[in-house]
Amino acid sequence: MLRWLASLLPRRSLPASPRERALALLERGDAAEAERLLDALLASTSPPSERAFLLNKRGVARTAQAEIAPGVEDFTAALALDARYVPAIVNLGNVALEQGRAEEALARYEEAIALDPRHARAFVGAAAAYKRLGRYAEAVRAIRTAQRLEARRFTSWRAFRRS
Repeated sequence: MLRWLASLLPRRSLPASPRERALALLERGDAAEAERLLDALLASTSPPSERAFLLNKRGVARTAQAEIAPGVEDFTAALALDARYVPAIVNLGNVALEQGRAEEALARYEEAIALDPRHARAFVGAAAAYKRLGRYAEAVRAIRTAQRLEARRFTSWRAFRRS
């Protein structure tokens, strides 16, 4: 029934640029096609900061397809290009948390927070790690911080759209 209802809705077309198309495919859950586009983008020459971004996104696509080891390789390669690339650090924390290594995950999230104290996803991950470790008060503080950061981001985006 839901598929039928979804088929009635107009489907937004994908963006024209391969980079934006890959990101849209990731959001839609088509990780395999996103990975294919990201592979092609990585084959072309680009500055290290863009390569770090693309490697991180390809790592996300790979882990979404349960290709954990190649995903970790991509996150690590992104960090080799930019040791302060917070999304890759957070993603390594996510992998560690999913594999039951909560202490390691927490260390990654804390590293990410130290580099960028406004990165809400690092706080969300830290909250999950704290919870797994039975540190509930710290988990609550971390999730509240993440909520505050997201609320600020949302309100500033709304103000930007109005102008």
